[in-house]
Amino acid sequence: MPNLPQHMPNTEYLDLSSAISEDIPFPHFSSTSVLKHNLEAKIYEWFQTTVDWHLVETDFYEQYEFSLLNVTLPAGVACLIETSFLKSIEQQFTQSFKVADFELVDVVAHKLVNSQHIGVHNDFINGEETHRMVLHINPKWLEEHGGYLLLFNSADSKDLAKVVSPVDNSAFGFEISRKSHHAVSKIYDFTRYTIVYTFKHV
Repeated sequence: MPNLPQHMPNTEYLDLSSAISEDIPFPHFSSTSVLKHNLEAKIYEWFQTTVDWHLVETDFYEQYEFSLLNVTLPAGVACLIETSFLKSIEQQFTQSFKVADFELVDVVAHKLVNSQHIGVHNDFINGEETHRMVLHINPKWLEEHGGYLLLFNSADSKDLAKVVSPVDNSAFGFEISRKSHHAVSKIYDFTRYTIVYTFKHV
């Protein structure tokens, strides 16, 4: 019997069926047109008006952020933290990375503004977080705005392996490890929005 294509179960609002998985420079997947029912536009409108943003500064970045788990979400975007939405992400992790059983660590909105960037890092904190998916919400993004997601072969900023554009309504998922070195290039006259879903494999 021929091998039949495997179709990912998807929620009403999230469709990761276009995901393409790769192993170099570390296990990751990319998917486009992932949010349905114009959800990305509702998120963008909310992000522009909410007062929940607060500035976070570390040794390798500064950005505005807030956890979606600690605020009251508008009705139009409440699905972002519903169980079915989260399960769809977990199912994609299972398909791409061949692991199962996760617990949610956090869901955090990120905002980078003009001149901000994120230096090379790997997100690894002794297995406390093992898998991450980033949703890009950038309807007005152009190449000259920067804000590219950069993947590296090592911790060396000159050892660039891949460039991922922060295209609106796209997703990027990856396996967190000591090898998952990545960064975000400098922003030019733009505000770059993302939602970062972090899980732990249990």
